[in-house]
Amino acid sequence: MADTIEKRLENPVRGRRLRKVILGTLFVVLLGSGGMAAGYLLANGGAGRQQGVEKPELVSKDEGKVAITLSDLKGDKRTPNFSESAFKATYYPIDGPFTSNLRNSNNFAQLSISIATYYDERVLENIKEHETAIRSSILMTLAEQESATLSTLQGKEILQGLLTSAINEVLEEKTGFGGVNNVYFTSFVVQ
Repeated sequence: MADTIEKRLENPVRGRRLRKVILGTLFVVLLGSGGMAAGYLLANGGAGRQQGVEKPELVSKDEGKVAITLSDLKGDKRTPNFSESAFKATYYPIDGPFTSNLRNSNNFAQLSISIATYYDERVLENIKEHETAIRSSILMTLAEQESATLSTLQGKEILQGLLTSAINEVLEEKTGFGGVNNVYFTSFVVQ
């Protein structure tokens, strides 16, 4: 044992090197753990976001709210996988028309819409709160359309689906839940 103590006393550099290796390893482990924690928070929308907030529920025509969520919807996330006639549709007209030039032409389209949902008032509150972002998304979607496409019934139906998806994308980004089942045109002009 005395030999070991003498060797340590003779070679203090070895002790410092070992201490540096241990501290370096500890630093790398702590840095990696912090990075993983930050990645988790970013992937889950930040600390505490949407925790304790219930998602909107479907509203039955007869009995009030029904506990069915987005997982119960078909693949396009806007057409329910159940009989729509059993649920109460709520309509929300967006104030003011949307006017945009159309792609690859000198034509423009002007339309007014109403949004339909089978979910409770929380979806309508989300629409009202984020109406500016929704309007922007609708105008951008409309600007990507061609005049020839919008002159047909099929083109208008495709636009309905695109607008529904665009609105749901905005709501999902802002609130974590879409809830818009359809968009209806209340006026539609292409010139």
